Amino acid sequence: MTMEVQRKKDESERNGASTEQIMSQIRTSPGMFAAHELDTIQDAQFIEYLKELMEKYHCAPGQLIIRTCLSKPFVYQILKGKRLPGRDMILRICLAMRADTEETQRLLTLAGKGVLYPKVRRDAAILCCLEAKKSLDYTNLFLREHGEKELL
Repeated sequence: MTMEVQRKKDESERNGASTEQIMSQIRTSPGMFAAHELDTIQDAQFIEYLKELMEKYHCAPGQLIIRTCLSKPFVYQILKGKRLPGRDMILRICLAMRADTEETQRLLTLAGKGVLYPKVRRDAAILCCLEAKKSLDYTNLFLREHGEKELL
């Protein structure tokens, strides 16, 4: 079995693996785990949760592309785990789906990005829009009106 085939098999098994099983792999061979598995954990959880939110909000990939104005290849690379979007892109996706604040914060956390912090003016403005279930377009307009950088 080639190394790539084994890695994909391990990744597939790990996505369904319990926390204890993953911890056992780390204890058994921390160096091997770090070299071959570490980078896929966060991405897998992020993608899984993103797809869960898309299903919850009835947002197909095509709708997400239209609502976020992101390119088709970029969105599909995200959904396949080939790219991890930046913080503003994640916020655009959440606003486009009309995800709530807790879901947005969790998606940011799973991506390893900073959560929205209400003591930061721009973050507070975005939180206001999330709480009010405003659209991405409205949020960008709101940010611009308050002298903050838009989610472009």
